Amino acid sequence: MHVTDAQDVRRVSVLKATGLIEASIDPAFDTGGSYRLAQAALVVCITDEGHAEIGNLRGRGRVGAAPKSARTGPEPLDYLRTIERSTFPLRVQDPQEINCIEALKQAGFVDAAISPALAWKSSSEPQELAVIRRITPFGRAQLARGTK
Repeated sequence: MHVTDAQDVRRVSVLKATGLIEASIDPAFDTGGSYRLAQAALVVCITDEGHAEIGNLRGRGRVGAAPKSARTGPEPLDYLRTIERSTFPLRVQDPQEINCIEALKQAGFVDAAISPALAWKSSSEPQELAVIRRITPFGRAQLARGTK
């Protein structure tokens, strides 16, 4: 499903960050080259966790629900809990962590800047750099709920 309404794109970002759906969110740039809220998203599928949550909301959890997908790296909300008490700004170079930061940023949970992949002098491979300025009030509210 292709989503272009700003409110719906934000909802897709939250669902993706919580691991309930698989989606591709188009990063948007302003003319100055910095990120701003995305304007489009493509929802690919509901994850096993998403189906389990739907079942729970309907009052009938799925028996024998499949384990978490074979995703590499931390889940975005787990990562948010990991950085909850960090000193900001927080610099991150790990690609898997940057993927989490992108999902959390698109969901509105963190205020962060993510550089495009650049080749650094000390490395032959292009690397990204993310700087998390803070966890937003929306992100703090999510942490306070203590839900996955």
